[in-house]
Amino acid sequence: MKRSLTLVILAMLCCYQAIFSQTQLTGQILDPQKQPFPKATVLLLQASDSTLVKGVIADLDGRFIIEAIEPGAYRIETQMYGFAPLNSSIFRVDAGANVKALGVFTLEQNAVLLQEGTVVGKRPPFEVKIDRNVVNVANSINDAGGNVIDVLQRAPGVQVNRLSKTISLVGKEGVVIMINGKVSRLPGEAVVQMLQGMNANNVDRIELIHTPPANFEAEGNAGIINIVLKKSADDGFNGGYSANIGYGFAEKYGAGGYFNFRKNKVNVFGNYNYDYNINPQKFTNYRGVQVGTDFLETSTISRRPFTPTGVHNASIGADYQISKKTIVGVLGTFFDSNWYMRASNDIIYQKNGVEQAHLLMPNSETNHNQSFSGNANLTHNFSERAALNLDADVIQYNIDNPSQYFVNNIDGAGYAVPQYQLRINKKTPIRAAVGKADYNYRFSEKFNLETGAKWTVLYFENDVRVDSLPLSGDWIVMPEQTSVFILNEDVAGAYVSFTAILDSKTDVKGGLRYEHTNTNLGSVEMPNVVDRNYGSWFPSLFIGRKLTETKTLNFSYSRRISRPQIKWLAPWLIFSDPTTLQGGNPALQPSFTDAVSLDYGIKSLHFSVAYSFQDAPTAFVPYVDAKSNRQISRPQNLTNAKVWSANLSFPLHPTKFWDIQNNFFLNHSETNLKIDGRNIQLSNANYGFNLVNSFKLPNNFMLEVSGNYNSPGYWGVARWRATGAANIGIQKDFGEKWGKLRLNATDLFLSSNWFGVTNQPESNLRVNESFQFAERVIMLSWTNTFGNNILKSARQRQTAAAEEARRIKG
Repeated sequence: MKRSLTLVILAMLCCYQAIFSQTQLTGQILDPQKQPFPKATVLLLQASDSTLVKGVIADLDGRFIIEAIEPGAYRIETQMYGFAPLNSSIFRVDAGANVKALGVFTLEQNAVLLQEGTVVGKRPPFEVKIDRNVVNVANSINDAGGNVIDVLQRAPGVQVNRLSKTISLVGKEGVVIMINGKVSRLPGEAVVQMLQGMNANNVDRIELIHTPPANFEAEGNAGIINIVLKKSADDGFNGGYSANIGYGFAEKYGAGGYFNFRKNKVNVFGNYNYDYNINPQKFTNYRGVQVGTDFLETSTISRRPFTPTGVHNASIGADYQISKKTIVGVLGTFFDSNWYMRASNDIIYQKNGVEQAHLLMPNSETNHNQSFSGNANLTHNFSERAALNLDADVIQYNIDNPSQYFVNNIDGAGYAVPQYQLRINKKTPIRAAVGKADYNYRFSEKFNLETGAKWTVLYFENDVRVDSLPLSGDWIVMPEQTSVFILNEDVAGAYVSFTAILDSKTDVKGGLRYEHTNTNLGSVEMPNVVDRNYGSWFPSLFIGRKLTETKTLNFSYSRRISRPQIKWLAPWLIFSDPTTLQGGNPALQPSFTDAVSLDYGIKSLHFSVAYSFQDAPTAFVPYVDAKSNRQISRPQNLTNAKVWSANLSFPLHPTKFWDIQNNFFLNHSETNLKIDGRNIQLSNANYGFNLVNSFKLPNNFMLEVSGNYNSPGYWGVARWRATGAANIGIQKDFGEKWGKLRLNATDLFLSSNWFGVTNQPESNLRVNESFQFAERVIMLSWTNTFGNNILKSARQRQTAAAEEARRIKG
């Protein structure tokens, strides 16, 4: 893989000069009153056949820049809601011209709808915006038929730990996952399962929001990942559908679709997706313990050949326009994930290199997660300047997670001799209610004020029962591992934020948020294990400056919080083998992060640097009891973590048929912690890249070659090997009637497995582990749309849970 990626990089470097030898087009869009029209969509079309060349979004002053244009004849087209289509006269771009000023274009008011057959542009794989990076999934060939977790693993700066069910962004854990602007309140392991079952064919884009503003809740030290599903904004009945089938080490298939019906004052919309996946896995764990003059070793291999997962995702909603100023809406969502696993666990105990015992432990496990949620909302525009949004959400979530273990001793003849059985039943019901209000007032074209409040009530029950069945006798409850803990929590928050245009080149957005948290966790036997009541302030600031027509500079600062995951607070114990356990920690404290970033843009190139300081971050730390040779991993507050990062993003256009999107990142982290009273500092420089090559071929064929790489780095106290993937795919576009057919192959070199080492001999910590999920998957996918293309303005809103924290992840 390294040789292939090196050749790709060298080929691109040879073409870098091409971007600076082409022409740049500039212009400005005005409204009918001759005022700048912000965020207008500007399309550059071929004069000969109206083929779309490029599309851009104008800035707040209506100014736009279209880069890297080759000599030829073109025209400009702009289509905005409520305005007549604007078509410029034909103009020429001559060879050798660095910049061509197109002048001013003025929109005209018009209530006529756009005619059928609107021009649709192909968005780039990645976009860099002032407060977020955008991964455009809908147009990716290699993402077709895959799931959202696969897409995230290939996104710049994103890492997914499938064992701990956590996601990190730019080297930091504590990511909040949002679906269509609505935070998923599912537990962490269920969130990962949901994203694994969410077909990428139904996803429009993924937004990586590193420094959310004050109107977002303060939860999430690393920021927010917002997954935006496909939704039509057209009039009448329309939508899209997809199907896929593939094979890696085992079969995979799925199907889904979305629809929208809009007529007069009523809009009804919905989507459904089903995904089935068998992903054979292999886990290994090794630990070495020094006990006096003896060295004890434990080696475990867990083979999971059969792990079928079936996931249903569905939602349906409706909006009704009561009057010209008021819209009400409802939204319901459903999620069901049923995961089953059969495994064979081989455990060998050695003393000074000599085998002492050999266990064979087959086991089975089911993880059935199901959730329902409902939302009611209202939007009222008091005037053109003032608007009020009200939202209310209720959520019901249930986890049923039974498992059973059969412990056998391997005798000298190699036969399995039964010893005992273990039976674990875990049930976790979760209930939540959220209310939210936001008020927006625009004082002028240059100043906007927003304020709001939010209240969240959460109930969580963690019921774990562990029973043991000896060779003779009945099932016996194991009290050390059996518990019923209940958590009640409420979080109240309020914020105020403003947006100001200081002059023609400077924009400012600032805000302040306050949140008060009241948490109580306990059981009948152990009441008030956690009883906390605290409040915190969270400021944020964004400044954007246009240096020249082609250069921009953006600064941002925000303060965030990461509350302990609820499951981690309960004092439970679960084991993967008789001497390897994982448990909770009631002493966990919330963690706070201060982050700053600076982004510099020149033409299509963006370079950013960032720094964050996190106080008391949380990570799983293994402890080994030398006397009993038991390893227990618990979440623990580390002392602090400092992360410096840099990111470089730019496109290249070596030829008319070849486009390249490049993303490079570099992170340097310093983590400070204590183990057995000893101060430890872990420093690491982590780097990587994501490259997407798109080739336009004859007869409506497209070829896509992509690759990503993440260098070795730390996750908690374990250092992990490098990971990456190389992918290739081809697409045939059959037109509006028959849609698109895509064939892709992902992870060609099986290079995305995880191998980690924890080496702290002074604390008797020598642990090697691996989690091998990788498959080389061949996937065939078909997508198509239906209905008319008479464009209407879609209602943009967020629910009360739009920024809700990932507090119930775990």
